Amino acid sequence: MSRPGPNFRTTAVSSSAVVRPSLLDPRLVSGLLALLVCACAGPGPEPGGAVVAPGDEAGKVESAPDSLDSNLDSGDPSSWVSQAERALERGEPARAATLFARFLGRGSDGDEARRAYRGLAQAHEQLGDFDAAIRAYDGFLARFPEDPQAHQMLARRGACEAEVAAWDRSAASYLGVLELGGDALVPSQRVEALARRGFALYQLGNFDDADAVFAEADAIYERATEAGEERFSDTYFVAMARFYRAAILHLEFRAAPIRLPEAQMDKDFAAKLALLEQAQDAYNEVVSARHLYWVSAAGYQLGSLFEEFYDAIMYAPVPDWLDEEQRRIYYLELEEQLRPVVDKATWVFEKNLETARKFGYDNFFIQQTEAQLAHLQAVLLGRGEIGGPVSRLAPRESRRDPDPDAPTPTDQLPAAERKLFVPMPTTL
Repeated sequence: MSRPGPNFRTTAVSSSAVVRPSLLDPRLVSGLLALLVCACAGPGPEPGGAVVAPGDEAGKVESAPDSLDSNLDSGDPSSWVSQAERALERGEPARAATLFARFLGRGSDGDEARRAYRGLAQAHEQLGDFDAAIRAYDGFLARFPEDPQAHQMLARRGACEAEVAAWDRSAASYLGVLELGGDALVPSQRVEALARRGFALYQLGNFDDADAVFAEADAIYERATEAGEERFSDTYFVAMARFYRAAILHLEFRAAPIRLPEAQMDKDFAAKLALLEQAQDAYNEVVSARHLYWVSAAGYQLGSLFEEFYDAIMYAPVPDWLDEEQRRIYYLELEEQLRPVVDKATWVFEKNLETARKFGYDNFFIQQTEAQLAHLQAVLLGRGEIGGPVSRLAPRESRRDPDPDAPTPTDQLPAAERKLFVPMPTTL
C-alpha cells in the first residue's frame, strides 16, 4: 500500500481457571491439551494484481505548475494528450499531469477528453496526490457515466479514497463498482471489489457488514473454482477476505472478558475458548488460500492468538479467599497446565519462520514473528519470582498507543505488492 492500514478448533471445556483448595480443576488440563491441533503454513504465489482501483469535486482540473508550464510544447492542443501519454510512459508524471490539465482546461470533450481525465488521474496517482486523482476520476465519471470503462474508473477512485482514509466513500465506490460492472465482472474482479469494500467497512468498525461482504467474496471464489468458471492466477484478495474475517473473530475473542464470581467465570472461560477455536479455524482458512504474504500474516496472528489466550487465563481474577500460600501454589500449577498453550504459540511462530525461509520470503510479519518468538522465549527463561503470574506474553502497548512516527508495514512492502493501495494487514 503507499497503503494506509488499519492502522488488523480446539475443544471447549467446562472449567474454571480459579479453584478452591485443590487449586486447579483437572478438567482444565484436558481442555488445554485439546488446543494442540494443526495450524499453519503453506506457500503461495506472489501478491495479487489489481483490477479495480477514486470523490467530491467532479471535473475540477488541477492547474499547471508554472515551472513546468514554461517548458511545455506550445504546438497544436490536439497533440497535448498524446504528448502527456508519452510522458507517463517515460515516467514523467508531473509533465504528463500538466499537459493533461492544460488540455482539459480548454473545455474539450470527446474521446481525447476521456483519455485526458484518465491520464490525469493516473499521473496524480504516480505523484502520490490522491485527492487530485479522486477529482480527476470524478471528472471522468461526471462527463462519461455511460462509458464502458466507468466501473474501472470508479474502482480506481475507490482505491484512491482508501489511500486518504476516506473509508465511507471508498466503501460506496466499490459498491458502485459491483452494481455498475454487473455481469461484465469476472469472478476475480468481483472478489477484489468485495474484498476492498469489506476492508473499508472493517475500517469503519462495521464488522457485521464487513464479515458478510468478505464471506460473499469467499463464496464467489469457491463457486467459480469448483465450476471451472475461472482459474484464479492469484489468490491475494481471497486470502485477504479470509484474513479479515479471522481478524473480526480475533477482536471479538480479545474483547471477551473473564469475570468473577466463579459461576460467571466458568461461562466466560467457555465463551472465550469457543472464540479462540473459531478464530484459529479462520486463520487456518487464510493459510489454505496459499498466498505467502497472507500465510505469514495469519501465522503471526495465530501465534499471537495463543499468547493472548495464555495471558487471559494467567491474569484472570483470583478470588480473595486464597491466602498467600494458596496463591503461590495456584500460579505454579496454572503455569504448568498452560504450558501446552505456550508450546503451541512457539510452534506456530517457528513454522511461520520455517515457511518464509523455505521460500526466501521476508516481510513485516516475518520480522514481527522473529521478534515475538524471541520475546516469548525471554519471558519464559527469565521467569522471576515464583508464586505470581508470568509476565504477559502478548505485547499490549502497541495496540493501545502506536507511535505516529514509527515506520509502518506499508513502508516495507515491495512495490509489486502495493497495486495502488492493497490494504495493509497490520497486527491487531
